[in-house]
Amino acid sequence: MFRKMIKHLVNNAGLKVLSILLSVVLWMVVVKLADPDMTKTFSVSVEILNKDVVAEMGKVPDVVGETDIAVFYITGPRSYVEKMGGDDFIVTADLSQLDLRQDGDSKLVPIEISARKYDRYITINQRTVNLQITLEDLSEQKFVITPETSGTPAEGCAIGEVEVTPNLLNISGPESIVSRISRVSAAINVDGVSNDVSDNVIPVLYDEDNQPITSDLLEMNQSAVTIRAKILGTKSVPVRCQVSGTPAEGFEYRGLEYVPDSVLIKGEAEILNHITAINIPGDVINIDGAKEESEVSIDLMPYLTEAGVSLVDDTANQIVVRILIEQKESKVFNIPVERIQITGLKQDYELTFSGNSLPVSVRALKEHMDTLEAGNINASIDVTDLEPGSHTVEATITLPGEQFEAQETVRVQITIEDKNAEPEPEQDETQESAGDSEDEEDNGNGNAGNGNNRDSADRSVRDSD
Repeated sequence: MFRKMIKHLVNNAGLKVLSILLSVVLWMVVVKLADPDMTKTFSVSVEILNKDVVAEMGKVPDVVGETDIAVFYITGPRSYVEKMGGDDFIVTADLSQLDLRQDGDSKLVPIEISARKYDRYITINQRTVNLQITLEDLSEQKFVITPETSGTPAEGCAIGEVEVTPNLLNISGPESIVSRISRVSAAINVDGVSNDVSDNVIPVLYDEDNQPITSDLLEMNQSAVTIRAKILGTKSVPVRCQVSGTPAEGFEYRGLEYVPDSVLIKGEAEILNHITAINIPGDVINIDGAKEESEVSIDLMPYLTEAGVSLVDDTANQIVVRILIEQKESKVFNIPVERIQITGLKQDYELTFSGNSLPVSVRALKEHMDTLEAGNINASIDVTDLEPGSHTVEATITLPGEQFEAQETVRVQITIEDKNAEPEPEQDETQESAGDSEDEEDNGNGNAGNGNNRDSADRSVRDSD
């Protein structure tokens, strides 16, 4: 039986081998039909290896154009190709393979591509074969990281001190790129927060046009930094200004006008509770000798620092103060002498004035001057110890308020007479008597004797009197 089976298998051996081959081919055809080949294209960034090779020469590679993007396609069964993405490939350019003997400024570095999986089933076809670079001088600079915030804290809160740790960043790379860096910042979002916040962030490089700078050729000693923002309370307080000095003669200080008249400050709650105003001392605004209105700008920062607070808006640190100075008007009022009060006049004396009115020059602001009348002005004189005769005395002027002032000393001419005194001989009678005496002296001796007798008689009358 066994022999019979062997004989049956050996018979027609060639035909049987052919059938097996046909079966294999048929299987392969079926597989191909079920999982056909396909092609897929990729664009993957080139990883540059061994940069220290050129760094030791004080150089740094700078990629020409977009040659650091490798373009390639793969071919293989659909079931494998469809599953593959850019991350499934290793695309590198090894600078240790750089040939410095190449002509020109540009150097070519071979790009190598390998698959992380399915490498037995796919075929890689490169379109970008070489990385093209130029060698630039290596530059290294240190930058202070500027803290920045975005968003608005919760109502009634403000951003306090914001700090970055560490705040110094060391950057090295091609001089053409490093020289473009204008500043480095780290930002934190404080939108809606009411408590202190912190975050770990990546520093961002900016050029002078405030555009971000990114490059794989730059090396930084810190890949991330910590930024912290303190959240403070706020309070609106008035600004109060003091004034020192006195305006020029004939001018009056009317007050101050300033904008803004209040500011929004921020600080710790226990400090804010004790602050009722921002006070500007009087020595800042001095009006000595002022004759006209003027304006002055005052920086609030020194007075905020003293109080231990700061402005919510740092740019609103100036207030504009307008100093109001107004010139006074002058006007002369005639006071009837009947209204002059007299004190110190003795009972037996009588006083008369040389005129009918007393002129008083008054100075005041126009708005006050318009309300002043002569009847509101009082005048008085003191004649205590003055004897009969003509005198010039100083009058005391009383005005209805401090807003008025007498411009000059007021003097008045008066005459005092004793009501009980005998009237003095008239001047004409005295002169006539003197003339008669002279005529008698011109007569003879007899007449002269008669005259002497009369003189003796007159003396006797006076003596007896």
